[in-house]
Amino acid sequence: MAARSQGREPNRAEYLGMVRRSKRFIALALAASFIVLLLLAVFGGFGRVISIILSANPVYFAMAILFVLLSYLVRFVKWLYLLRRLKIQLPLWKGLAIYLSAYSMELTPGRAGRVVVGYTLDRVTKKRFMKVAPIVTMDIFSDFLGFALLTLFAAFFFKKYIIYVVFAVALLSITFLFVLNDKPYRFLREGRYTKGFMRRFSPSINTYFASQNVLGDHKTYAVSTMFAIPADVLNASALYFSLLALGFVPNIGQVIFVFAVAQIFGMVSFIPGNIGVTDAALVTLIGATFGTNSAINSAATILTRIATLWFGVLLGMAFLIYTMRYWIPRRGGS
Repeated sequence: MAARSQGREPNRAEYLGMVRRSKRFIALALAASFIVLLLLAVFGGFGRVISIILSANPVYFAMAILFVLLSYLVRFVKWLYLLRRLKIQLPLWKGLAIYLSAYSMELTPGRAGRVVVGYTLDRVTKKRFMKVAPIVTMDIFSDFLGFALLTLFAAFFFKKYIIYVVFAVALLSITFLFVLNDKPYRFLREGRYTKGFMRRFSPSINTYFASQNVLGDHKTYAVSTMFAIPADVLNASALYFSLLALGFVPNIGQVIFVFAVAQIFGMVSFIPGNIGVTDAALVTLIGATFGTNSAINSAATILTRIATLWFGVLLGMAFLIYTMRYWIPRRGGS
């Protein structure tokens, strides 16, 4: 990042090195997720859970995958809107490929690995990294904002876990303070003991907040949230179709409640991909809400996590590999 703060063009070797380090972390996280899913199968009775999964209706499970993919496409439209707000134009397919590559980084801490999308945008659009970086942070925050509102609504509607959900939303909101608002930065910049250190990074940070302030108005928040909430409902539908695949017909409102609360509890753990916490919460909440047995709970959780976590990461990895072509020097341009 020190090299980037000087504003020079992205270095392919540095980029590929960052991707390799991220891929090693993601491989470890996927292994951890696999172990958790294996433990869930054991919890529900390994033989019974595997038998239930193998006998699941493949059409309904395909619908779960399809609805998750649709949620990505809805979020992509929101991403295009953020690009347009910064007057950044991209061909539709190139933009889609770069955006979907971000899902390869869902298992990095705080989804921070999504910064690779900012580097690729820098490379393709010839804009300074700090100018396009706010798109990454605003995309993540607007996803969180829409999901937080949906979860709060579900908790108040069903009158369950309200205090826990409110606390979780408040705690998670704090983590965005320093990247969405320039007041903490200005305070440090003028501080007696910090201004010398902050002066070294001021040009890049000023560029970042110049773009961030363009995206930080009420209209941008409102439009972004308008796309984020439907995308979250589509994502939650993966649990609905997973239960249908297992022969259980749930109430869609309860499904959204269970999925949202399980996810928010997982997010508070700050574990990449909410591995372990969301899985355990899903098993518990499915059984408590729908009265299903442990085998069904475990099988539904495994199918849901494959659709909402594994599918996204693997799809993102495929597009990450595809977008590496933008780092190959070409005659007449990159």
